[in-house]
Amino acid sequence: MQPKDAIIKLTEIAPILDKVSFKDVLELTSPYKLYPIDLNQEDDKELIDSLVTSCKSLLALATKARRRYEGARINEVSKSIENELVEEIRKTGLNTRILSAQGYPDIELKDTHNRVIYLEIKISGVKEKTGFRTFYYSSGKKITSDARHLLLGLGVVKESGNYWKIEEWTLIDLSKLNVHLKAEFNASNIDMYTTESALAKSRADSALF
Repeated sequence: MQPKDAIIKLTEIAPILDKVSFKDVLELTSPYKLYPIDLNQEDDKELIDSLVTSCKSLLALATKARRRYEGARINEVSKSIENELVEEIRKTGLNTRILSAQGYPDIELKDTHNRVIYLEIKISGVKEKTGFRTFYYSSGKKITSDARHLLLGLGVVKESGNYWKIEEWTLIDLSKLNVHLKAEFNASNIDMYTTESALAKSRADSALF
């Protein structure tokens, strides 16, 4: 296929993939299955109960002990919140491992039945319920097992100074998520500012007035 034909094909496919099941995407891009949560099954109910207990404990800590996290922006406090959440999850008996590499997912869990569960953590401002993209998936390279996939959204608010507090949480089943493909062509500063492409330039310390 010639580059021109590939570009035309991409622009034709992108609108078709505007709203597709994340379950289908994951199973097409990895050799593993994504299992939905079934609360009528005792194993799944036990798992969700454990995670709910963990989230309630974290929120109680934030409320009763007035636990606050310091940082100018949300992403500066995300790691501290995630670490405390992991400790609360471990207290319920779930085996918990933070996946250090970048990309989806954040955490791998194993329940008392030795089933694998993947957990993605998203921390955002309580009032930030916008249409901006917040969930990203590009490959399943960190996924190594058939599993259930969950996402925990933590809502935080900024108080005086650079202190944040946890105010709400939501746990969702990613087998019910629909995702969108955004096909785009991009370039970095290294790509743009080349000798070949530059027509003119100047610096403040060398400009003539």
